[in-house]
Amino acid sequence: MVAPEIERRRRRESEAEQVHVLVARGYSVAEIERATSLGRKQISHRLAMARNGRMKVTAQQMRTDVAASLDYVIRMAQEKIESGELDNADLPSFLTVIADTAMNKARLFRMETAPPRESGPQRESDDDH
Repeated sequence: MVAPEIERRRRRESEAEQVHVLVARGYSVAEIERATSLGRKQISHRLAMARNGRMKVTAQQMRTDVAASLDYVIRMAQEKIESGELDNADLPSFLTVIADTAMNKARLFRMETAPPRESGPQRESDDDH
């Protein structure tokens, strides 16, 4: 028979991994609460436990977590648009949120393109004389 403390530790480790996966998939805290029956404080502890269990959060893991949060913002804005509940006046704001969030995600992964250079006055070189 497994000692109660060992069983509790295994359960917490399993919950920590589950919470980490849900966060990486872009679930909100409320969605994680419903999926796991854990409270907000427990979710926070389990997420920290999952990250600490991996010894350190790598830059890629951090980017993945941030990307998941950005995906969540986009998903929520798209759901609001698709619901048909928006006034025509609000639609441009939601589209801007989606575009800005997508650009932030591109920056996160350094995929954005450099803006075109403005063509200003050209400086004369010494060879032009």
